[in-house]
Amino acid sequence: MKELNYLSPSELIEKYPEVATKFNWSARELGLFLKCKLLDGYYDRRKRCAMIKENSFLQLVHFVNSLIDSQKINF
Repeated sequence: MKELNYLSPSELIEKYPEVATKFNWSARELGLFLKCKLLDGYYDRRKRCAMIKENSFLQLVHFVNSLIDSQKINF
């Protein structure tokens, strides 16, 4: 069984810098996505930091990419 990998929003931005440059997502916005249930994860009160499941982050990126593809206009 695959191990669940949780990363903080800033670690996700560091690991996947394209989302910051292409989607203009910041660590703060990723925390907001978690709060709004767009991402799976939890808030670690001891570290005072959001922890996001990496797989749910990748699923959100794939979903956004598919939306962008569906909005293209081809002549």
